[in-house]
Amino acid sequence: MSLSNKLPSFLKDLISSFTGGKDPLHNLTALSIPASLLLAAWPHWYTIYLAQSNRIQGGWSNINPRAFVVKLAQKPKPTPLELLILRGQACQANSFENVPLFLAALVWANYTRLEVETINRFILGYLASRVLYTVLYLKTSTYWNSFARTVVFNFGILWIVSIWLQGGLALAPSLK
Repeated sequence: MSLSNKLPSFLKDLISSFTGGKDPLHNLTALSIPASLLLAAWPHWYTIYLAQSNRIQGGWSNINPRAFVVKLAQKPKPTPLELLILRGQACQANSFENVPLFLAALVWANYTRLEVETINRFILGYLASRVLYTVLYLKTSTYWNSFARTVVFNFGILWIVSIWLQGGLALAPSLK
């Protein structure tokens, strides 16, 4: 069942007018790709704003941003705001490292013709886990609380692995 069926008719008509009658919410794969990239970039944009608006090290260095982060990380006693900026930059790096895993799982899920509901559930669950991961990454400043972030991270990875296994079983029904 498509998510479009749960929308009011005026929204369905509006979407239909932009897509030539096709239902973009039937399979969320195409929409999830830009969503995953925007979600990965958000902590970077947020920490640029924080560094610039608070004039951390004179403001964000767009000339050499990696050197900005390295220099900030080498400070002997970074402030809580500086630590937040460092966590945000680490979060965006981790997120961009995970996008290819997510995209590969999507290609595999569609290639192996998993049910659309399974694919959509994976997309929504994985992206929700990355939203939670991002919030935890930015907000976590203690050792023990960092384990919540680790649990959420591993949940996302296990979900990707489960899609690969489900796809494999779909291709080799004799293994069921």
